[in-house]
Amino acid sequence: MPFVQSDATIAVHAEATLGEGALWDSVRSVLYWVDIAGRELHSFRPSSGTDTYVSTDEQVTTVVPVSDGDDVLVGMETCIARINPDSGEIRQRVALEADIPENRCNDGKCDPQGRFWIGTMSTVKRTGTASLYRISHDYEIDRVIGGVTTSNGIVWSADETALFYIDTPTRRIDTFAYDAETGSVEQRRTLVEVPEELGKPDGMTIDSEGRLWVAMFHGACVTVWDSQSGSFLEKIDIPAKNITSVAFGGEDMSTLFVTSARVGMSEEDLAQYPDAGCLFSVATSATGTSASRFGLH
Repeated sequence: MPFVQSDATIAVHAEATLGEGALWDSVRSVLYWVDIAGRELHSFRPSSGTDTYVSTDEQVTTVVPVSDGDDVLVGMETCIARINPDSGEIRQRVALEADIPENRCNDGKCDPQGRFWIGTMSTVKRTGTASLYRISHDYEIDRVIGGVTTSNGIVWSADETALFYIDTPTRRIDTFAYDAETGSVEQRRTLVEVPEELGKPDGMTIDSEGRLWVAMFHGACVTVWDSQSGSFLEKIDIPAKNITSVAFGGEDMSTLFVTSARVGMSEEDLAQYPDAGCLFSVATSATGTSASRFGLH
């Protein structure tokens, strides 16, 4: 039985240069997303159809809610920051990779224990100079994986024994054995080698059945994979060339929200994909899982 019940529709008419970071906050019933290049942190409320944003003083790359209030934690160019999503007020900054100025933060999420995992990427396309970090509740920073180029999608299995991870240029979804208590990972192996014709794997989410939903940059689609066998299950066409992130949300957690980007597109590309940069939604028969919040749980 197919998971997709309807075609993608536009949730927010936007021309995001680099839409990214989709994440559903089930407490506030809001979808957070960002335009990295536009330096905008967005809040979309499906109940009213309203999308508001605040501008930031640096590029903002990913966003997670916090457990002690209405703030969010975001990745920026040079730091992790705690920010009010309504006013844009930045409450706190914690530097990350200050010694590598050509790198910036990229995708990230909280693990089930409320620790923030965020990766970096080389802005000059230098191979292997980025990393994946784990940020504790008291903002202690540990590097978990080195030798990364463009750190992207990251999710955990429901039983908290596996972590799934994408370093985009490898064209792989890798899996690790995950220790929930310590946050350590080991036994890295390749789960999926993504065929070139599908695009480049970018952001990722997981549903309640353990299926991996992956945004495909340059692929105009979202792909679905079995997290146990690595089998390809489904391809969902999206009317934008560069698909960047995915998140389940809505009242019953069955709507897939999809961000897209206009960056690097030619005039011919834009003519073919005039809705590039929009936030899309897709009705599915799958059910997502609630995103973890940063802080003590």
